[in-house]
Amino acid sequence: MKRFLLFLILFATTLHLFSQGSLAKRAASDYSIVVPSQATEIELYAASEMQKYLIYSCGATLPIKTEDQTDYTKAIYIGKTIKAEQVLKNINQIKDDGFIKYSDGQTLIIYGLKNKAVLYGVYDFLEEQLGCRLYTPDALDVPQYGDYTLPVFNQLKNPSFIHREVHYYYPNQSELYRDWHRLHSNEDRMREWGMFVHTFNKLIPVEKYFTEHPEWFSEIHGKRIQDGQLCLSNPAVLEELCKKLKIEIDKNPEAIYWSVSNNDNMNNCTCKDCRRLDSLYGSPSGTLLYFINQVAVRFPDKQISTLAYQYTRKPPQRMIQPEPNVNIMFCSIECDRSMPIALNPREQSFVADMTGWKRVTQNIFLWDYVVQFRNMMNPFPNLHVLQPNLQFFHQNGVKLMFEQATGPNNKTSWMELRNYIIAKLLWDVNADVQQITNEFITGYYGKAAPFMKEYYQLNEDAVSNGGERLDIYGYPIHGSKTYLKLELIKKYEELFKQAYKAEDKPSIQDRIRYLELPFDFAKIELCMSEITPELSFFVTIKGDKVVKPAMLQLLDRFVEDCKKFGINNLEENGYTPEQFKVNVLNFVQKSTAKNVAKGKKITLKTKFSDQYNRGGAAALLDGTFGILNYNQNWLGFLQQDFEAVIDLEKKQKIDKISVDFYFYPLSWIFVPENVEFYVSKDGKKWEKVYQESYKNPEILAKASIKKFEKTGIEQEMRYIKIKAQAIKTNPEWHRGYGQPCWIFTDEILVQ
Repeated sequence: MKRFLLFLILFATTLHLFSQGSLAKRAASDYSIVVPSQATEIELYAASEMQKYLIYSCGATLPIKTEDQTDYTKAIYIGKTIKAEQVLKNINQIKDDGFIKYSDGQTLIIYGLKNKAVLYGVYDFLEEQLGCRLYTPDALDVPQYGDYTLPVFNQLKNPSFIHREVHYYYPNQSELYRDWHRLHSNEDRMREWGMFVHTFNKLIPVEKYFTEHPEWFSEIHGKRIQDGQLCLSNPAVLEELCKKLKIEIDKNPEAIYWSVSNNDNMNNCTCKDCRRLDSLYGSPSGTLLYFINQVAVRFPDKQISTLAYQYTRKPPQRMIQPEPNVNIMFCSIECDRSMPIALNPREQSFVADMTGWKRVTQNIFLWDYVVQFRNMMNPFPNLHVLQPNLQFFHQNGVKLMFEQATGPNNKTSWMELRNYIIAKLLWDVNADVQQITNEFITGYYGKAAPFMKEYYQLNEDAVSNGGERLDIYGYPIHGSKTYLKLELIKKYEELFKQAYKAEDKPSIQDRIRYLELPFDFAKIELCMSEITPELSFFVTIKGDKVVKPAMLQLLDRFVEDCKKFGINNLEENGYTPEQFKVNVLNFVQKSTAKNVAKGKKITLKTKFSDQYNRGGAAALLDGTFGILNYNQNWLGFLQQDFEAVIDLEKKQKIDKISVDFYFYPLSWIFVPENVEFYVSKDGKKWEKVYQESYKNPEILAKASIKKFEKTGIEQEMRYIKIKAQAIKTNPEWHRGYGQPCWIFTDEILVQ
């Protein structure tokens, strides 16, 4: 009798342990994970991921079985199982790589039709029902359950966008991170894309064809140029391009999308026939579409993609529509990120172009930009516009979203949170961003979260309420009236101090430090601009500039920690932290050097531009040197030589004269071709003491400062003359060939 009672007790305990819906109790489970009898690779992988994370969370190991093995009363069905198709009533409502999650409290079903949909469903269950979070590839949070009971739910989840890519942002290099957040990779895209953007030169290489066929390329100011576009009115160009495109398609017949698109410059052809087409269609985009349609007709089974970008952004105004297999890649490169595009008075032309393309076609791929490319480590508070901008694109029929971040080895401010928010919105454009943001900051920054939330909010509020542009090619100085105001900088410094005190875990302190690095970068840049005595590299002692030791320490720490965190570039064209340090130290050395010409009278014989007037001639002897930003402390001369005469007020022995010029052809700024220094005792009789010719390198997008310097003069003089012979128009290799170009100079140093 006692044995029978013991058996009843054990039986009752077992019933209690695995009551209905108890997926796991006390690290045990009587559930199985069930896949179709002919499971696909992705279904098997999704099942193994469910199994793995249930072990992490509940301690229970659920066996993976196929549906034909037995009839399961307690099971997690993953994939296109017979059970799912019997139970689910809304399968026909699934779109693209959407999925269904279903639970009646006893049986869990995760079902998807395309690609990785079923895997997305598994990760969605882990996140929504189990509470797991993957903040970054190395920050996974899995709650621990003593027991877990299945809730009841029936959820159909379809994506807002068919293609969801955050291009080359660091977290997305992790396949787990991409799949968890339902993002597509560069590799996913390239399986469907045979060629991708700016392909005119790939299909008709200028270096191969220009000598024999200059008429195939852009005519600018009556001359055919190499750094331009194709002549789209020329039938021979169409024939050769289609011949080359067929060769590429035959190499990769599975690819669906083939980009036939303008090069990355503004030099569209202005020959007589191209101008006639521009006029006929009301925009250069009409001329492009006229050409692309002819390509598309020849390849009806492929999607021929082209660019609505810069000079082709404005849609054609009349008489032409894209062929059904023409895809329009519409780009937002010019847009201000301080406020939502749709509400921004400065962006109504973009709004008109977006809605105009919507009227023309529903086949739109949107190329958006979400970081500051010229200064990637500058704080870039654009997170408040991510959702309204994506909603605007979605409302205008966009289905393919490409968010361009940085290259694979580059990092930015708020990288982890920005990526996390974008990923959530690309799947559900109407998701609760405030909840997502709070969830991330709370989970990622631990006890420091309140201070990081305040830092985030101060940044975003300052931009959204400040009325100033936030540009993807901006500089820290452009934030000096908004998110980088002195009073906010002081608040930020205090918030970071409090954050470090609140959280002592080394891993989280590293996260705080990484977030602080962009702030340090901005502070260094602002201090070189000497905005206020507090925001300056220097203090003035007895009339002399003396560098603040704390600023040199900040610079050293910034560069050291960039190395620690794998920050290799500070801008998209490869400006390293080490190069930044060299330039800063050069700036400090020049700024603290004795300059006998400082504050003396200077007369310019040539006219500077009012657009870049930094105080006129006096700016060249005010003791403030330019930095690697031509908007700061540089005097600009458009299509002008440079000639200046300095009066030192008395004769004195001089050993050294130097002057700097800025180089940045992307903004049409070149170093003078020839520079000469002259000295005189009386201002009438001049002696040339220095002459240097200079050949500008054919490098478009690398900014630098070129110094012209003469030492060992050792002559007594009163007057100094500097002459510089400028390039007046952009050279033939330049995409702005024939257009007026600039020289920029900052400070003349005499010792």
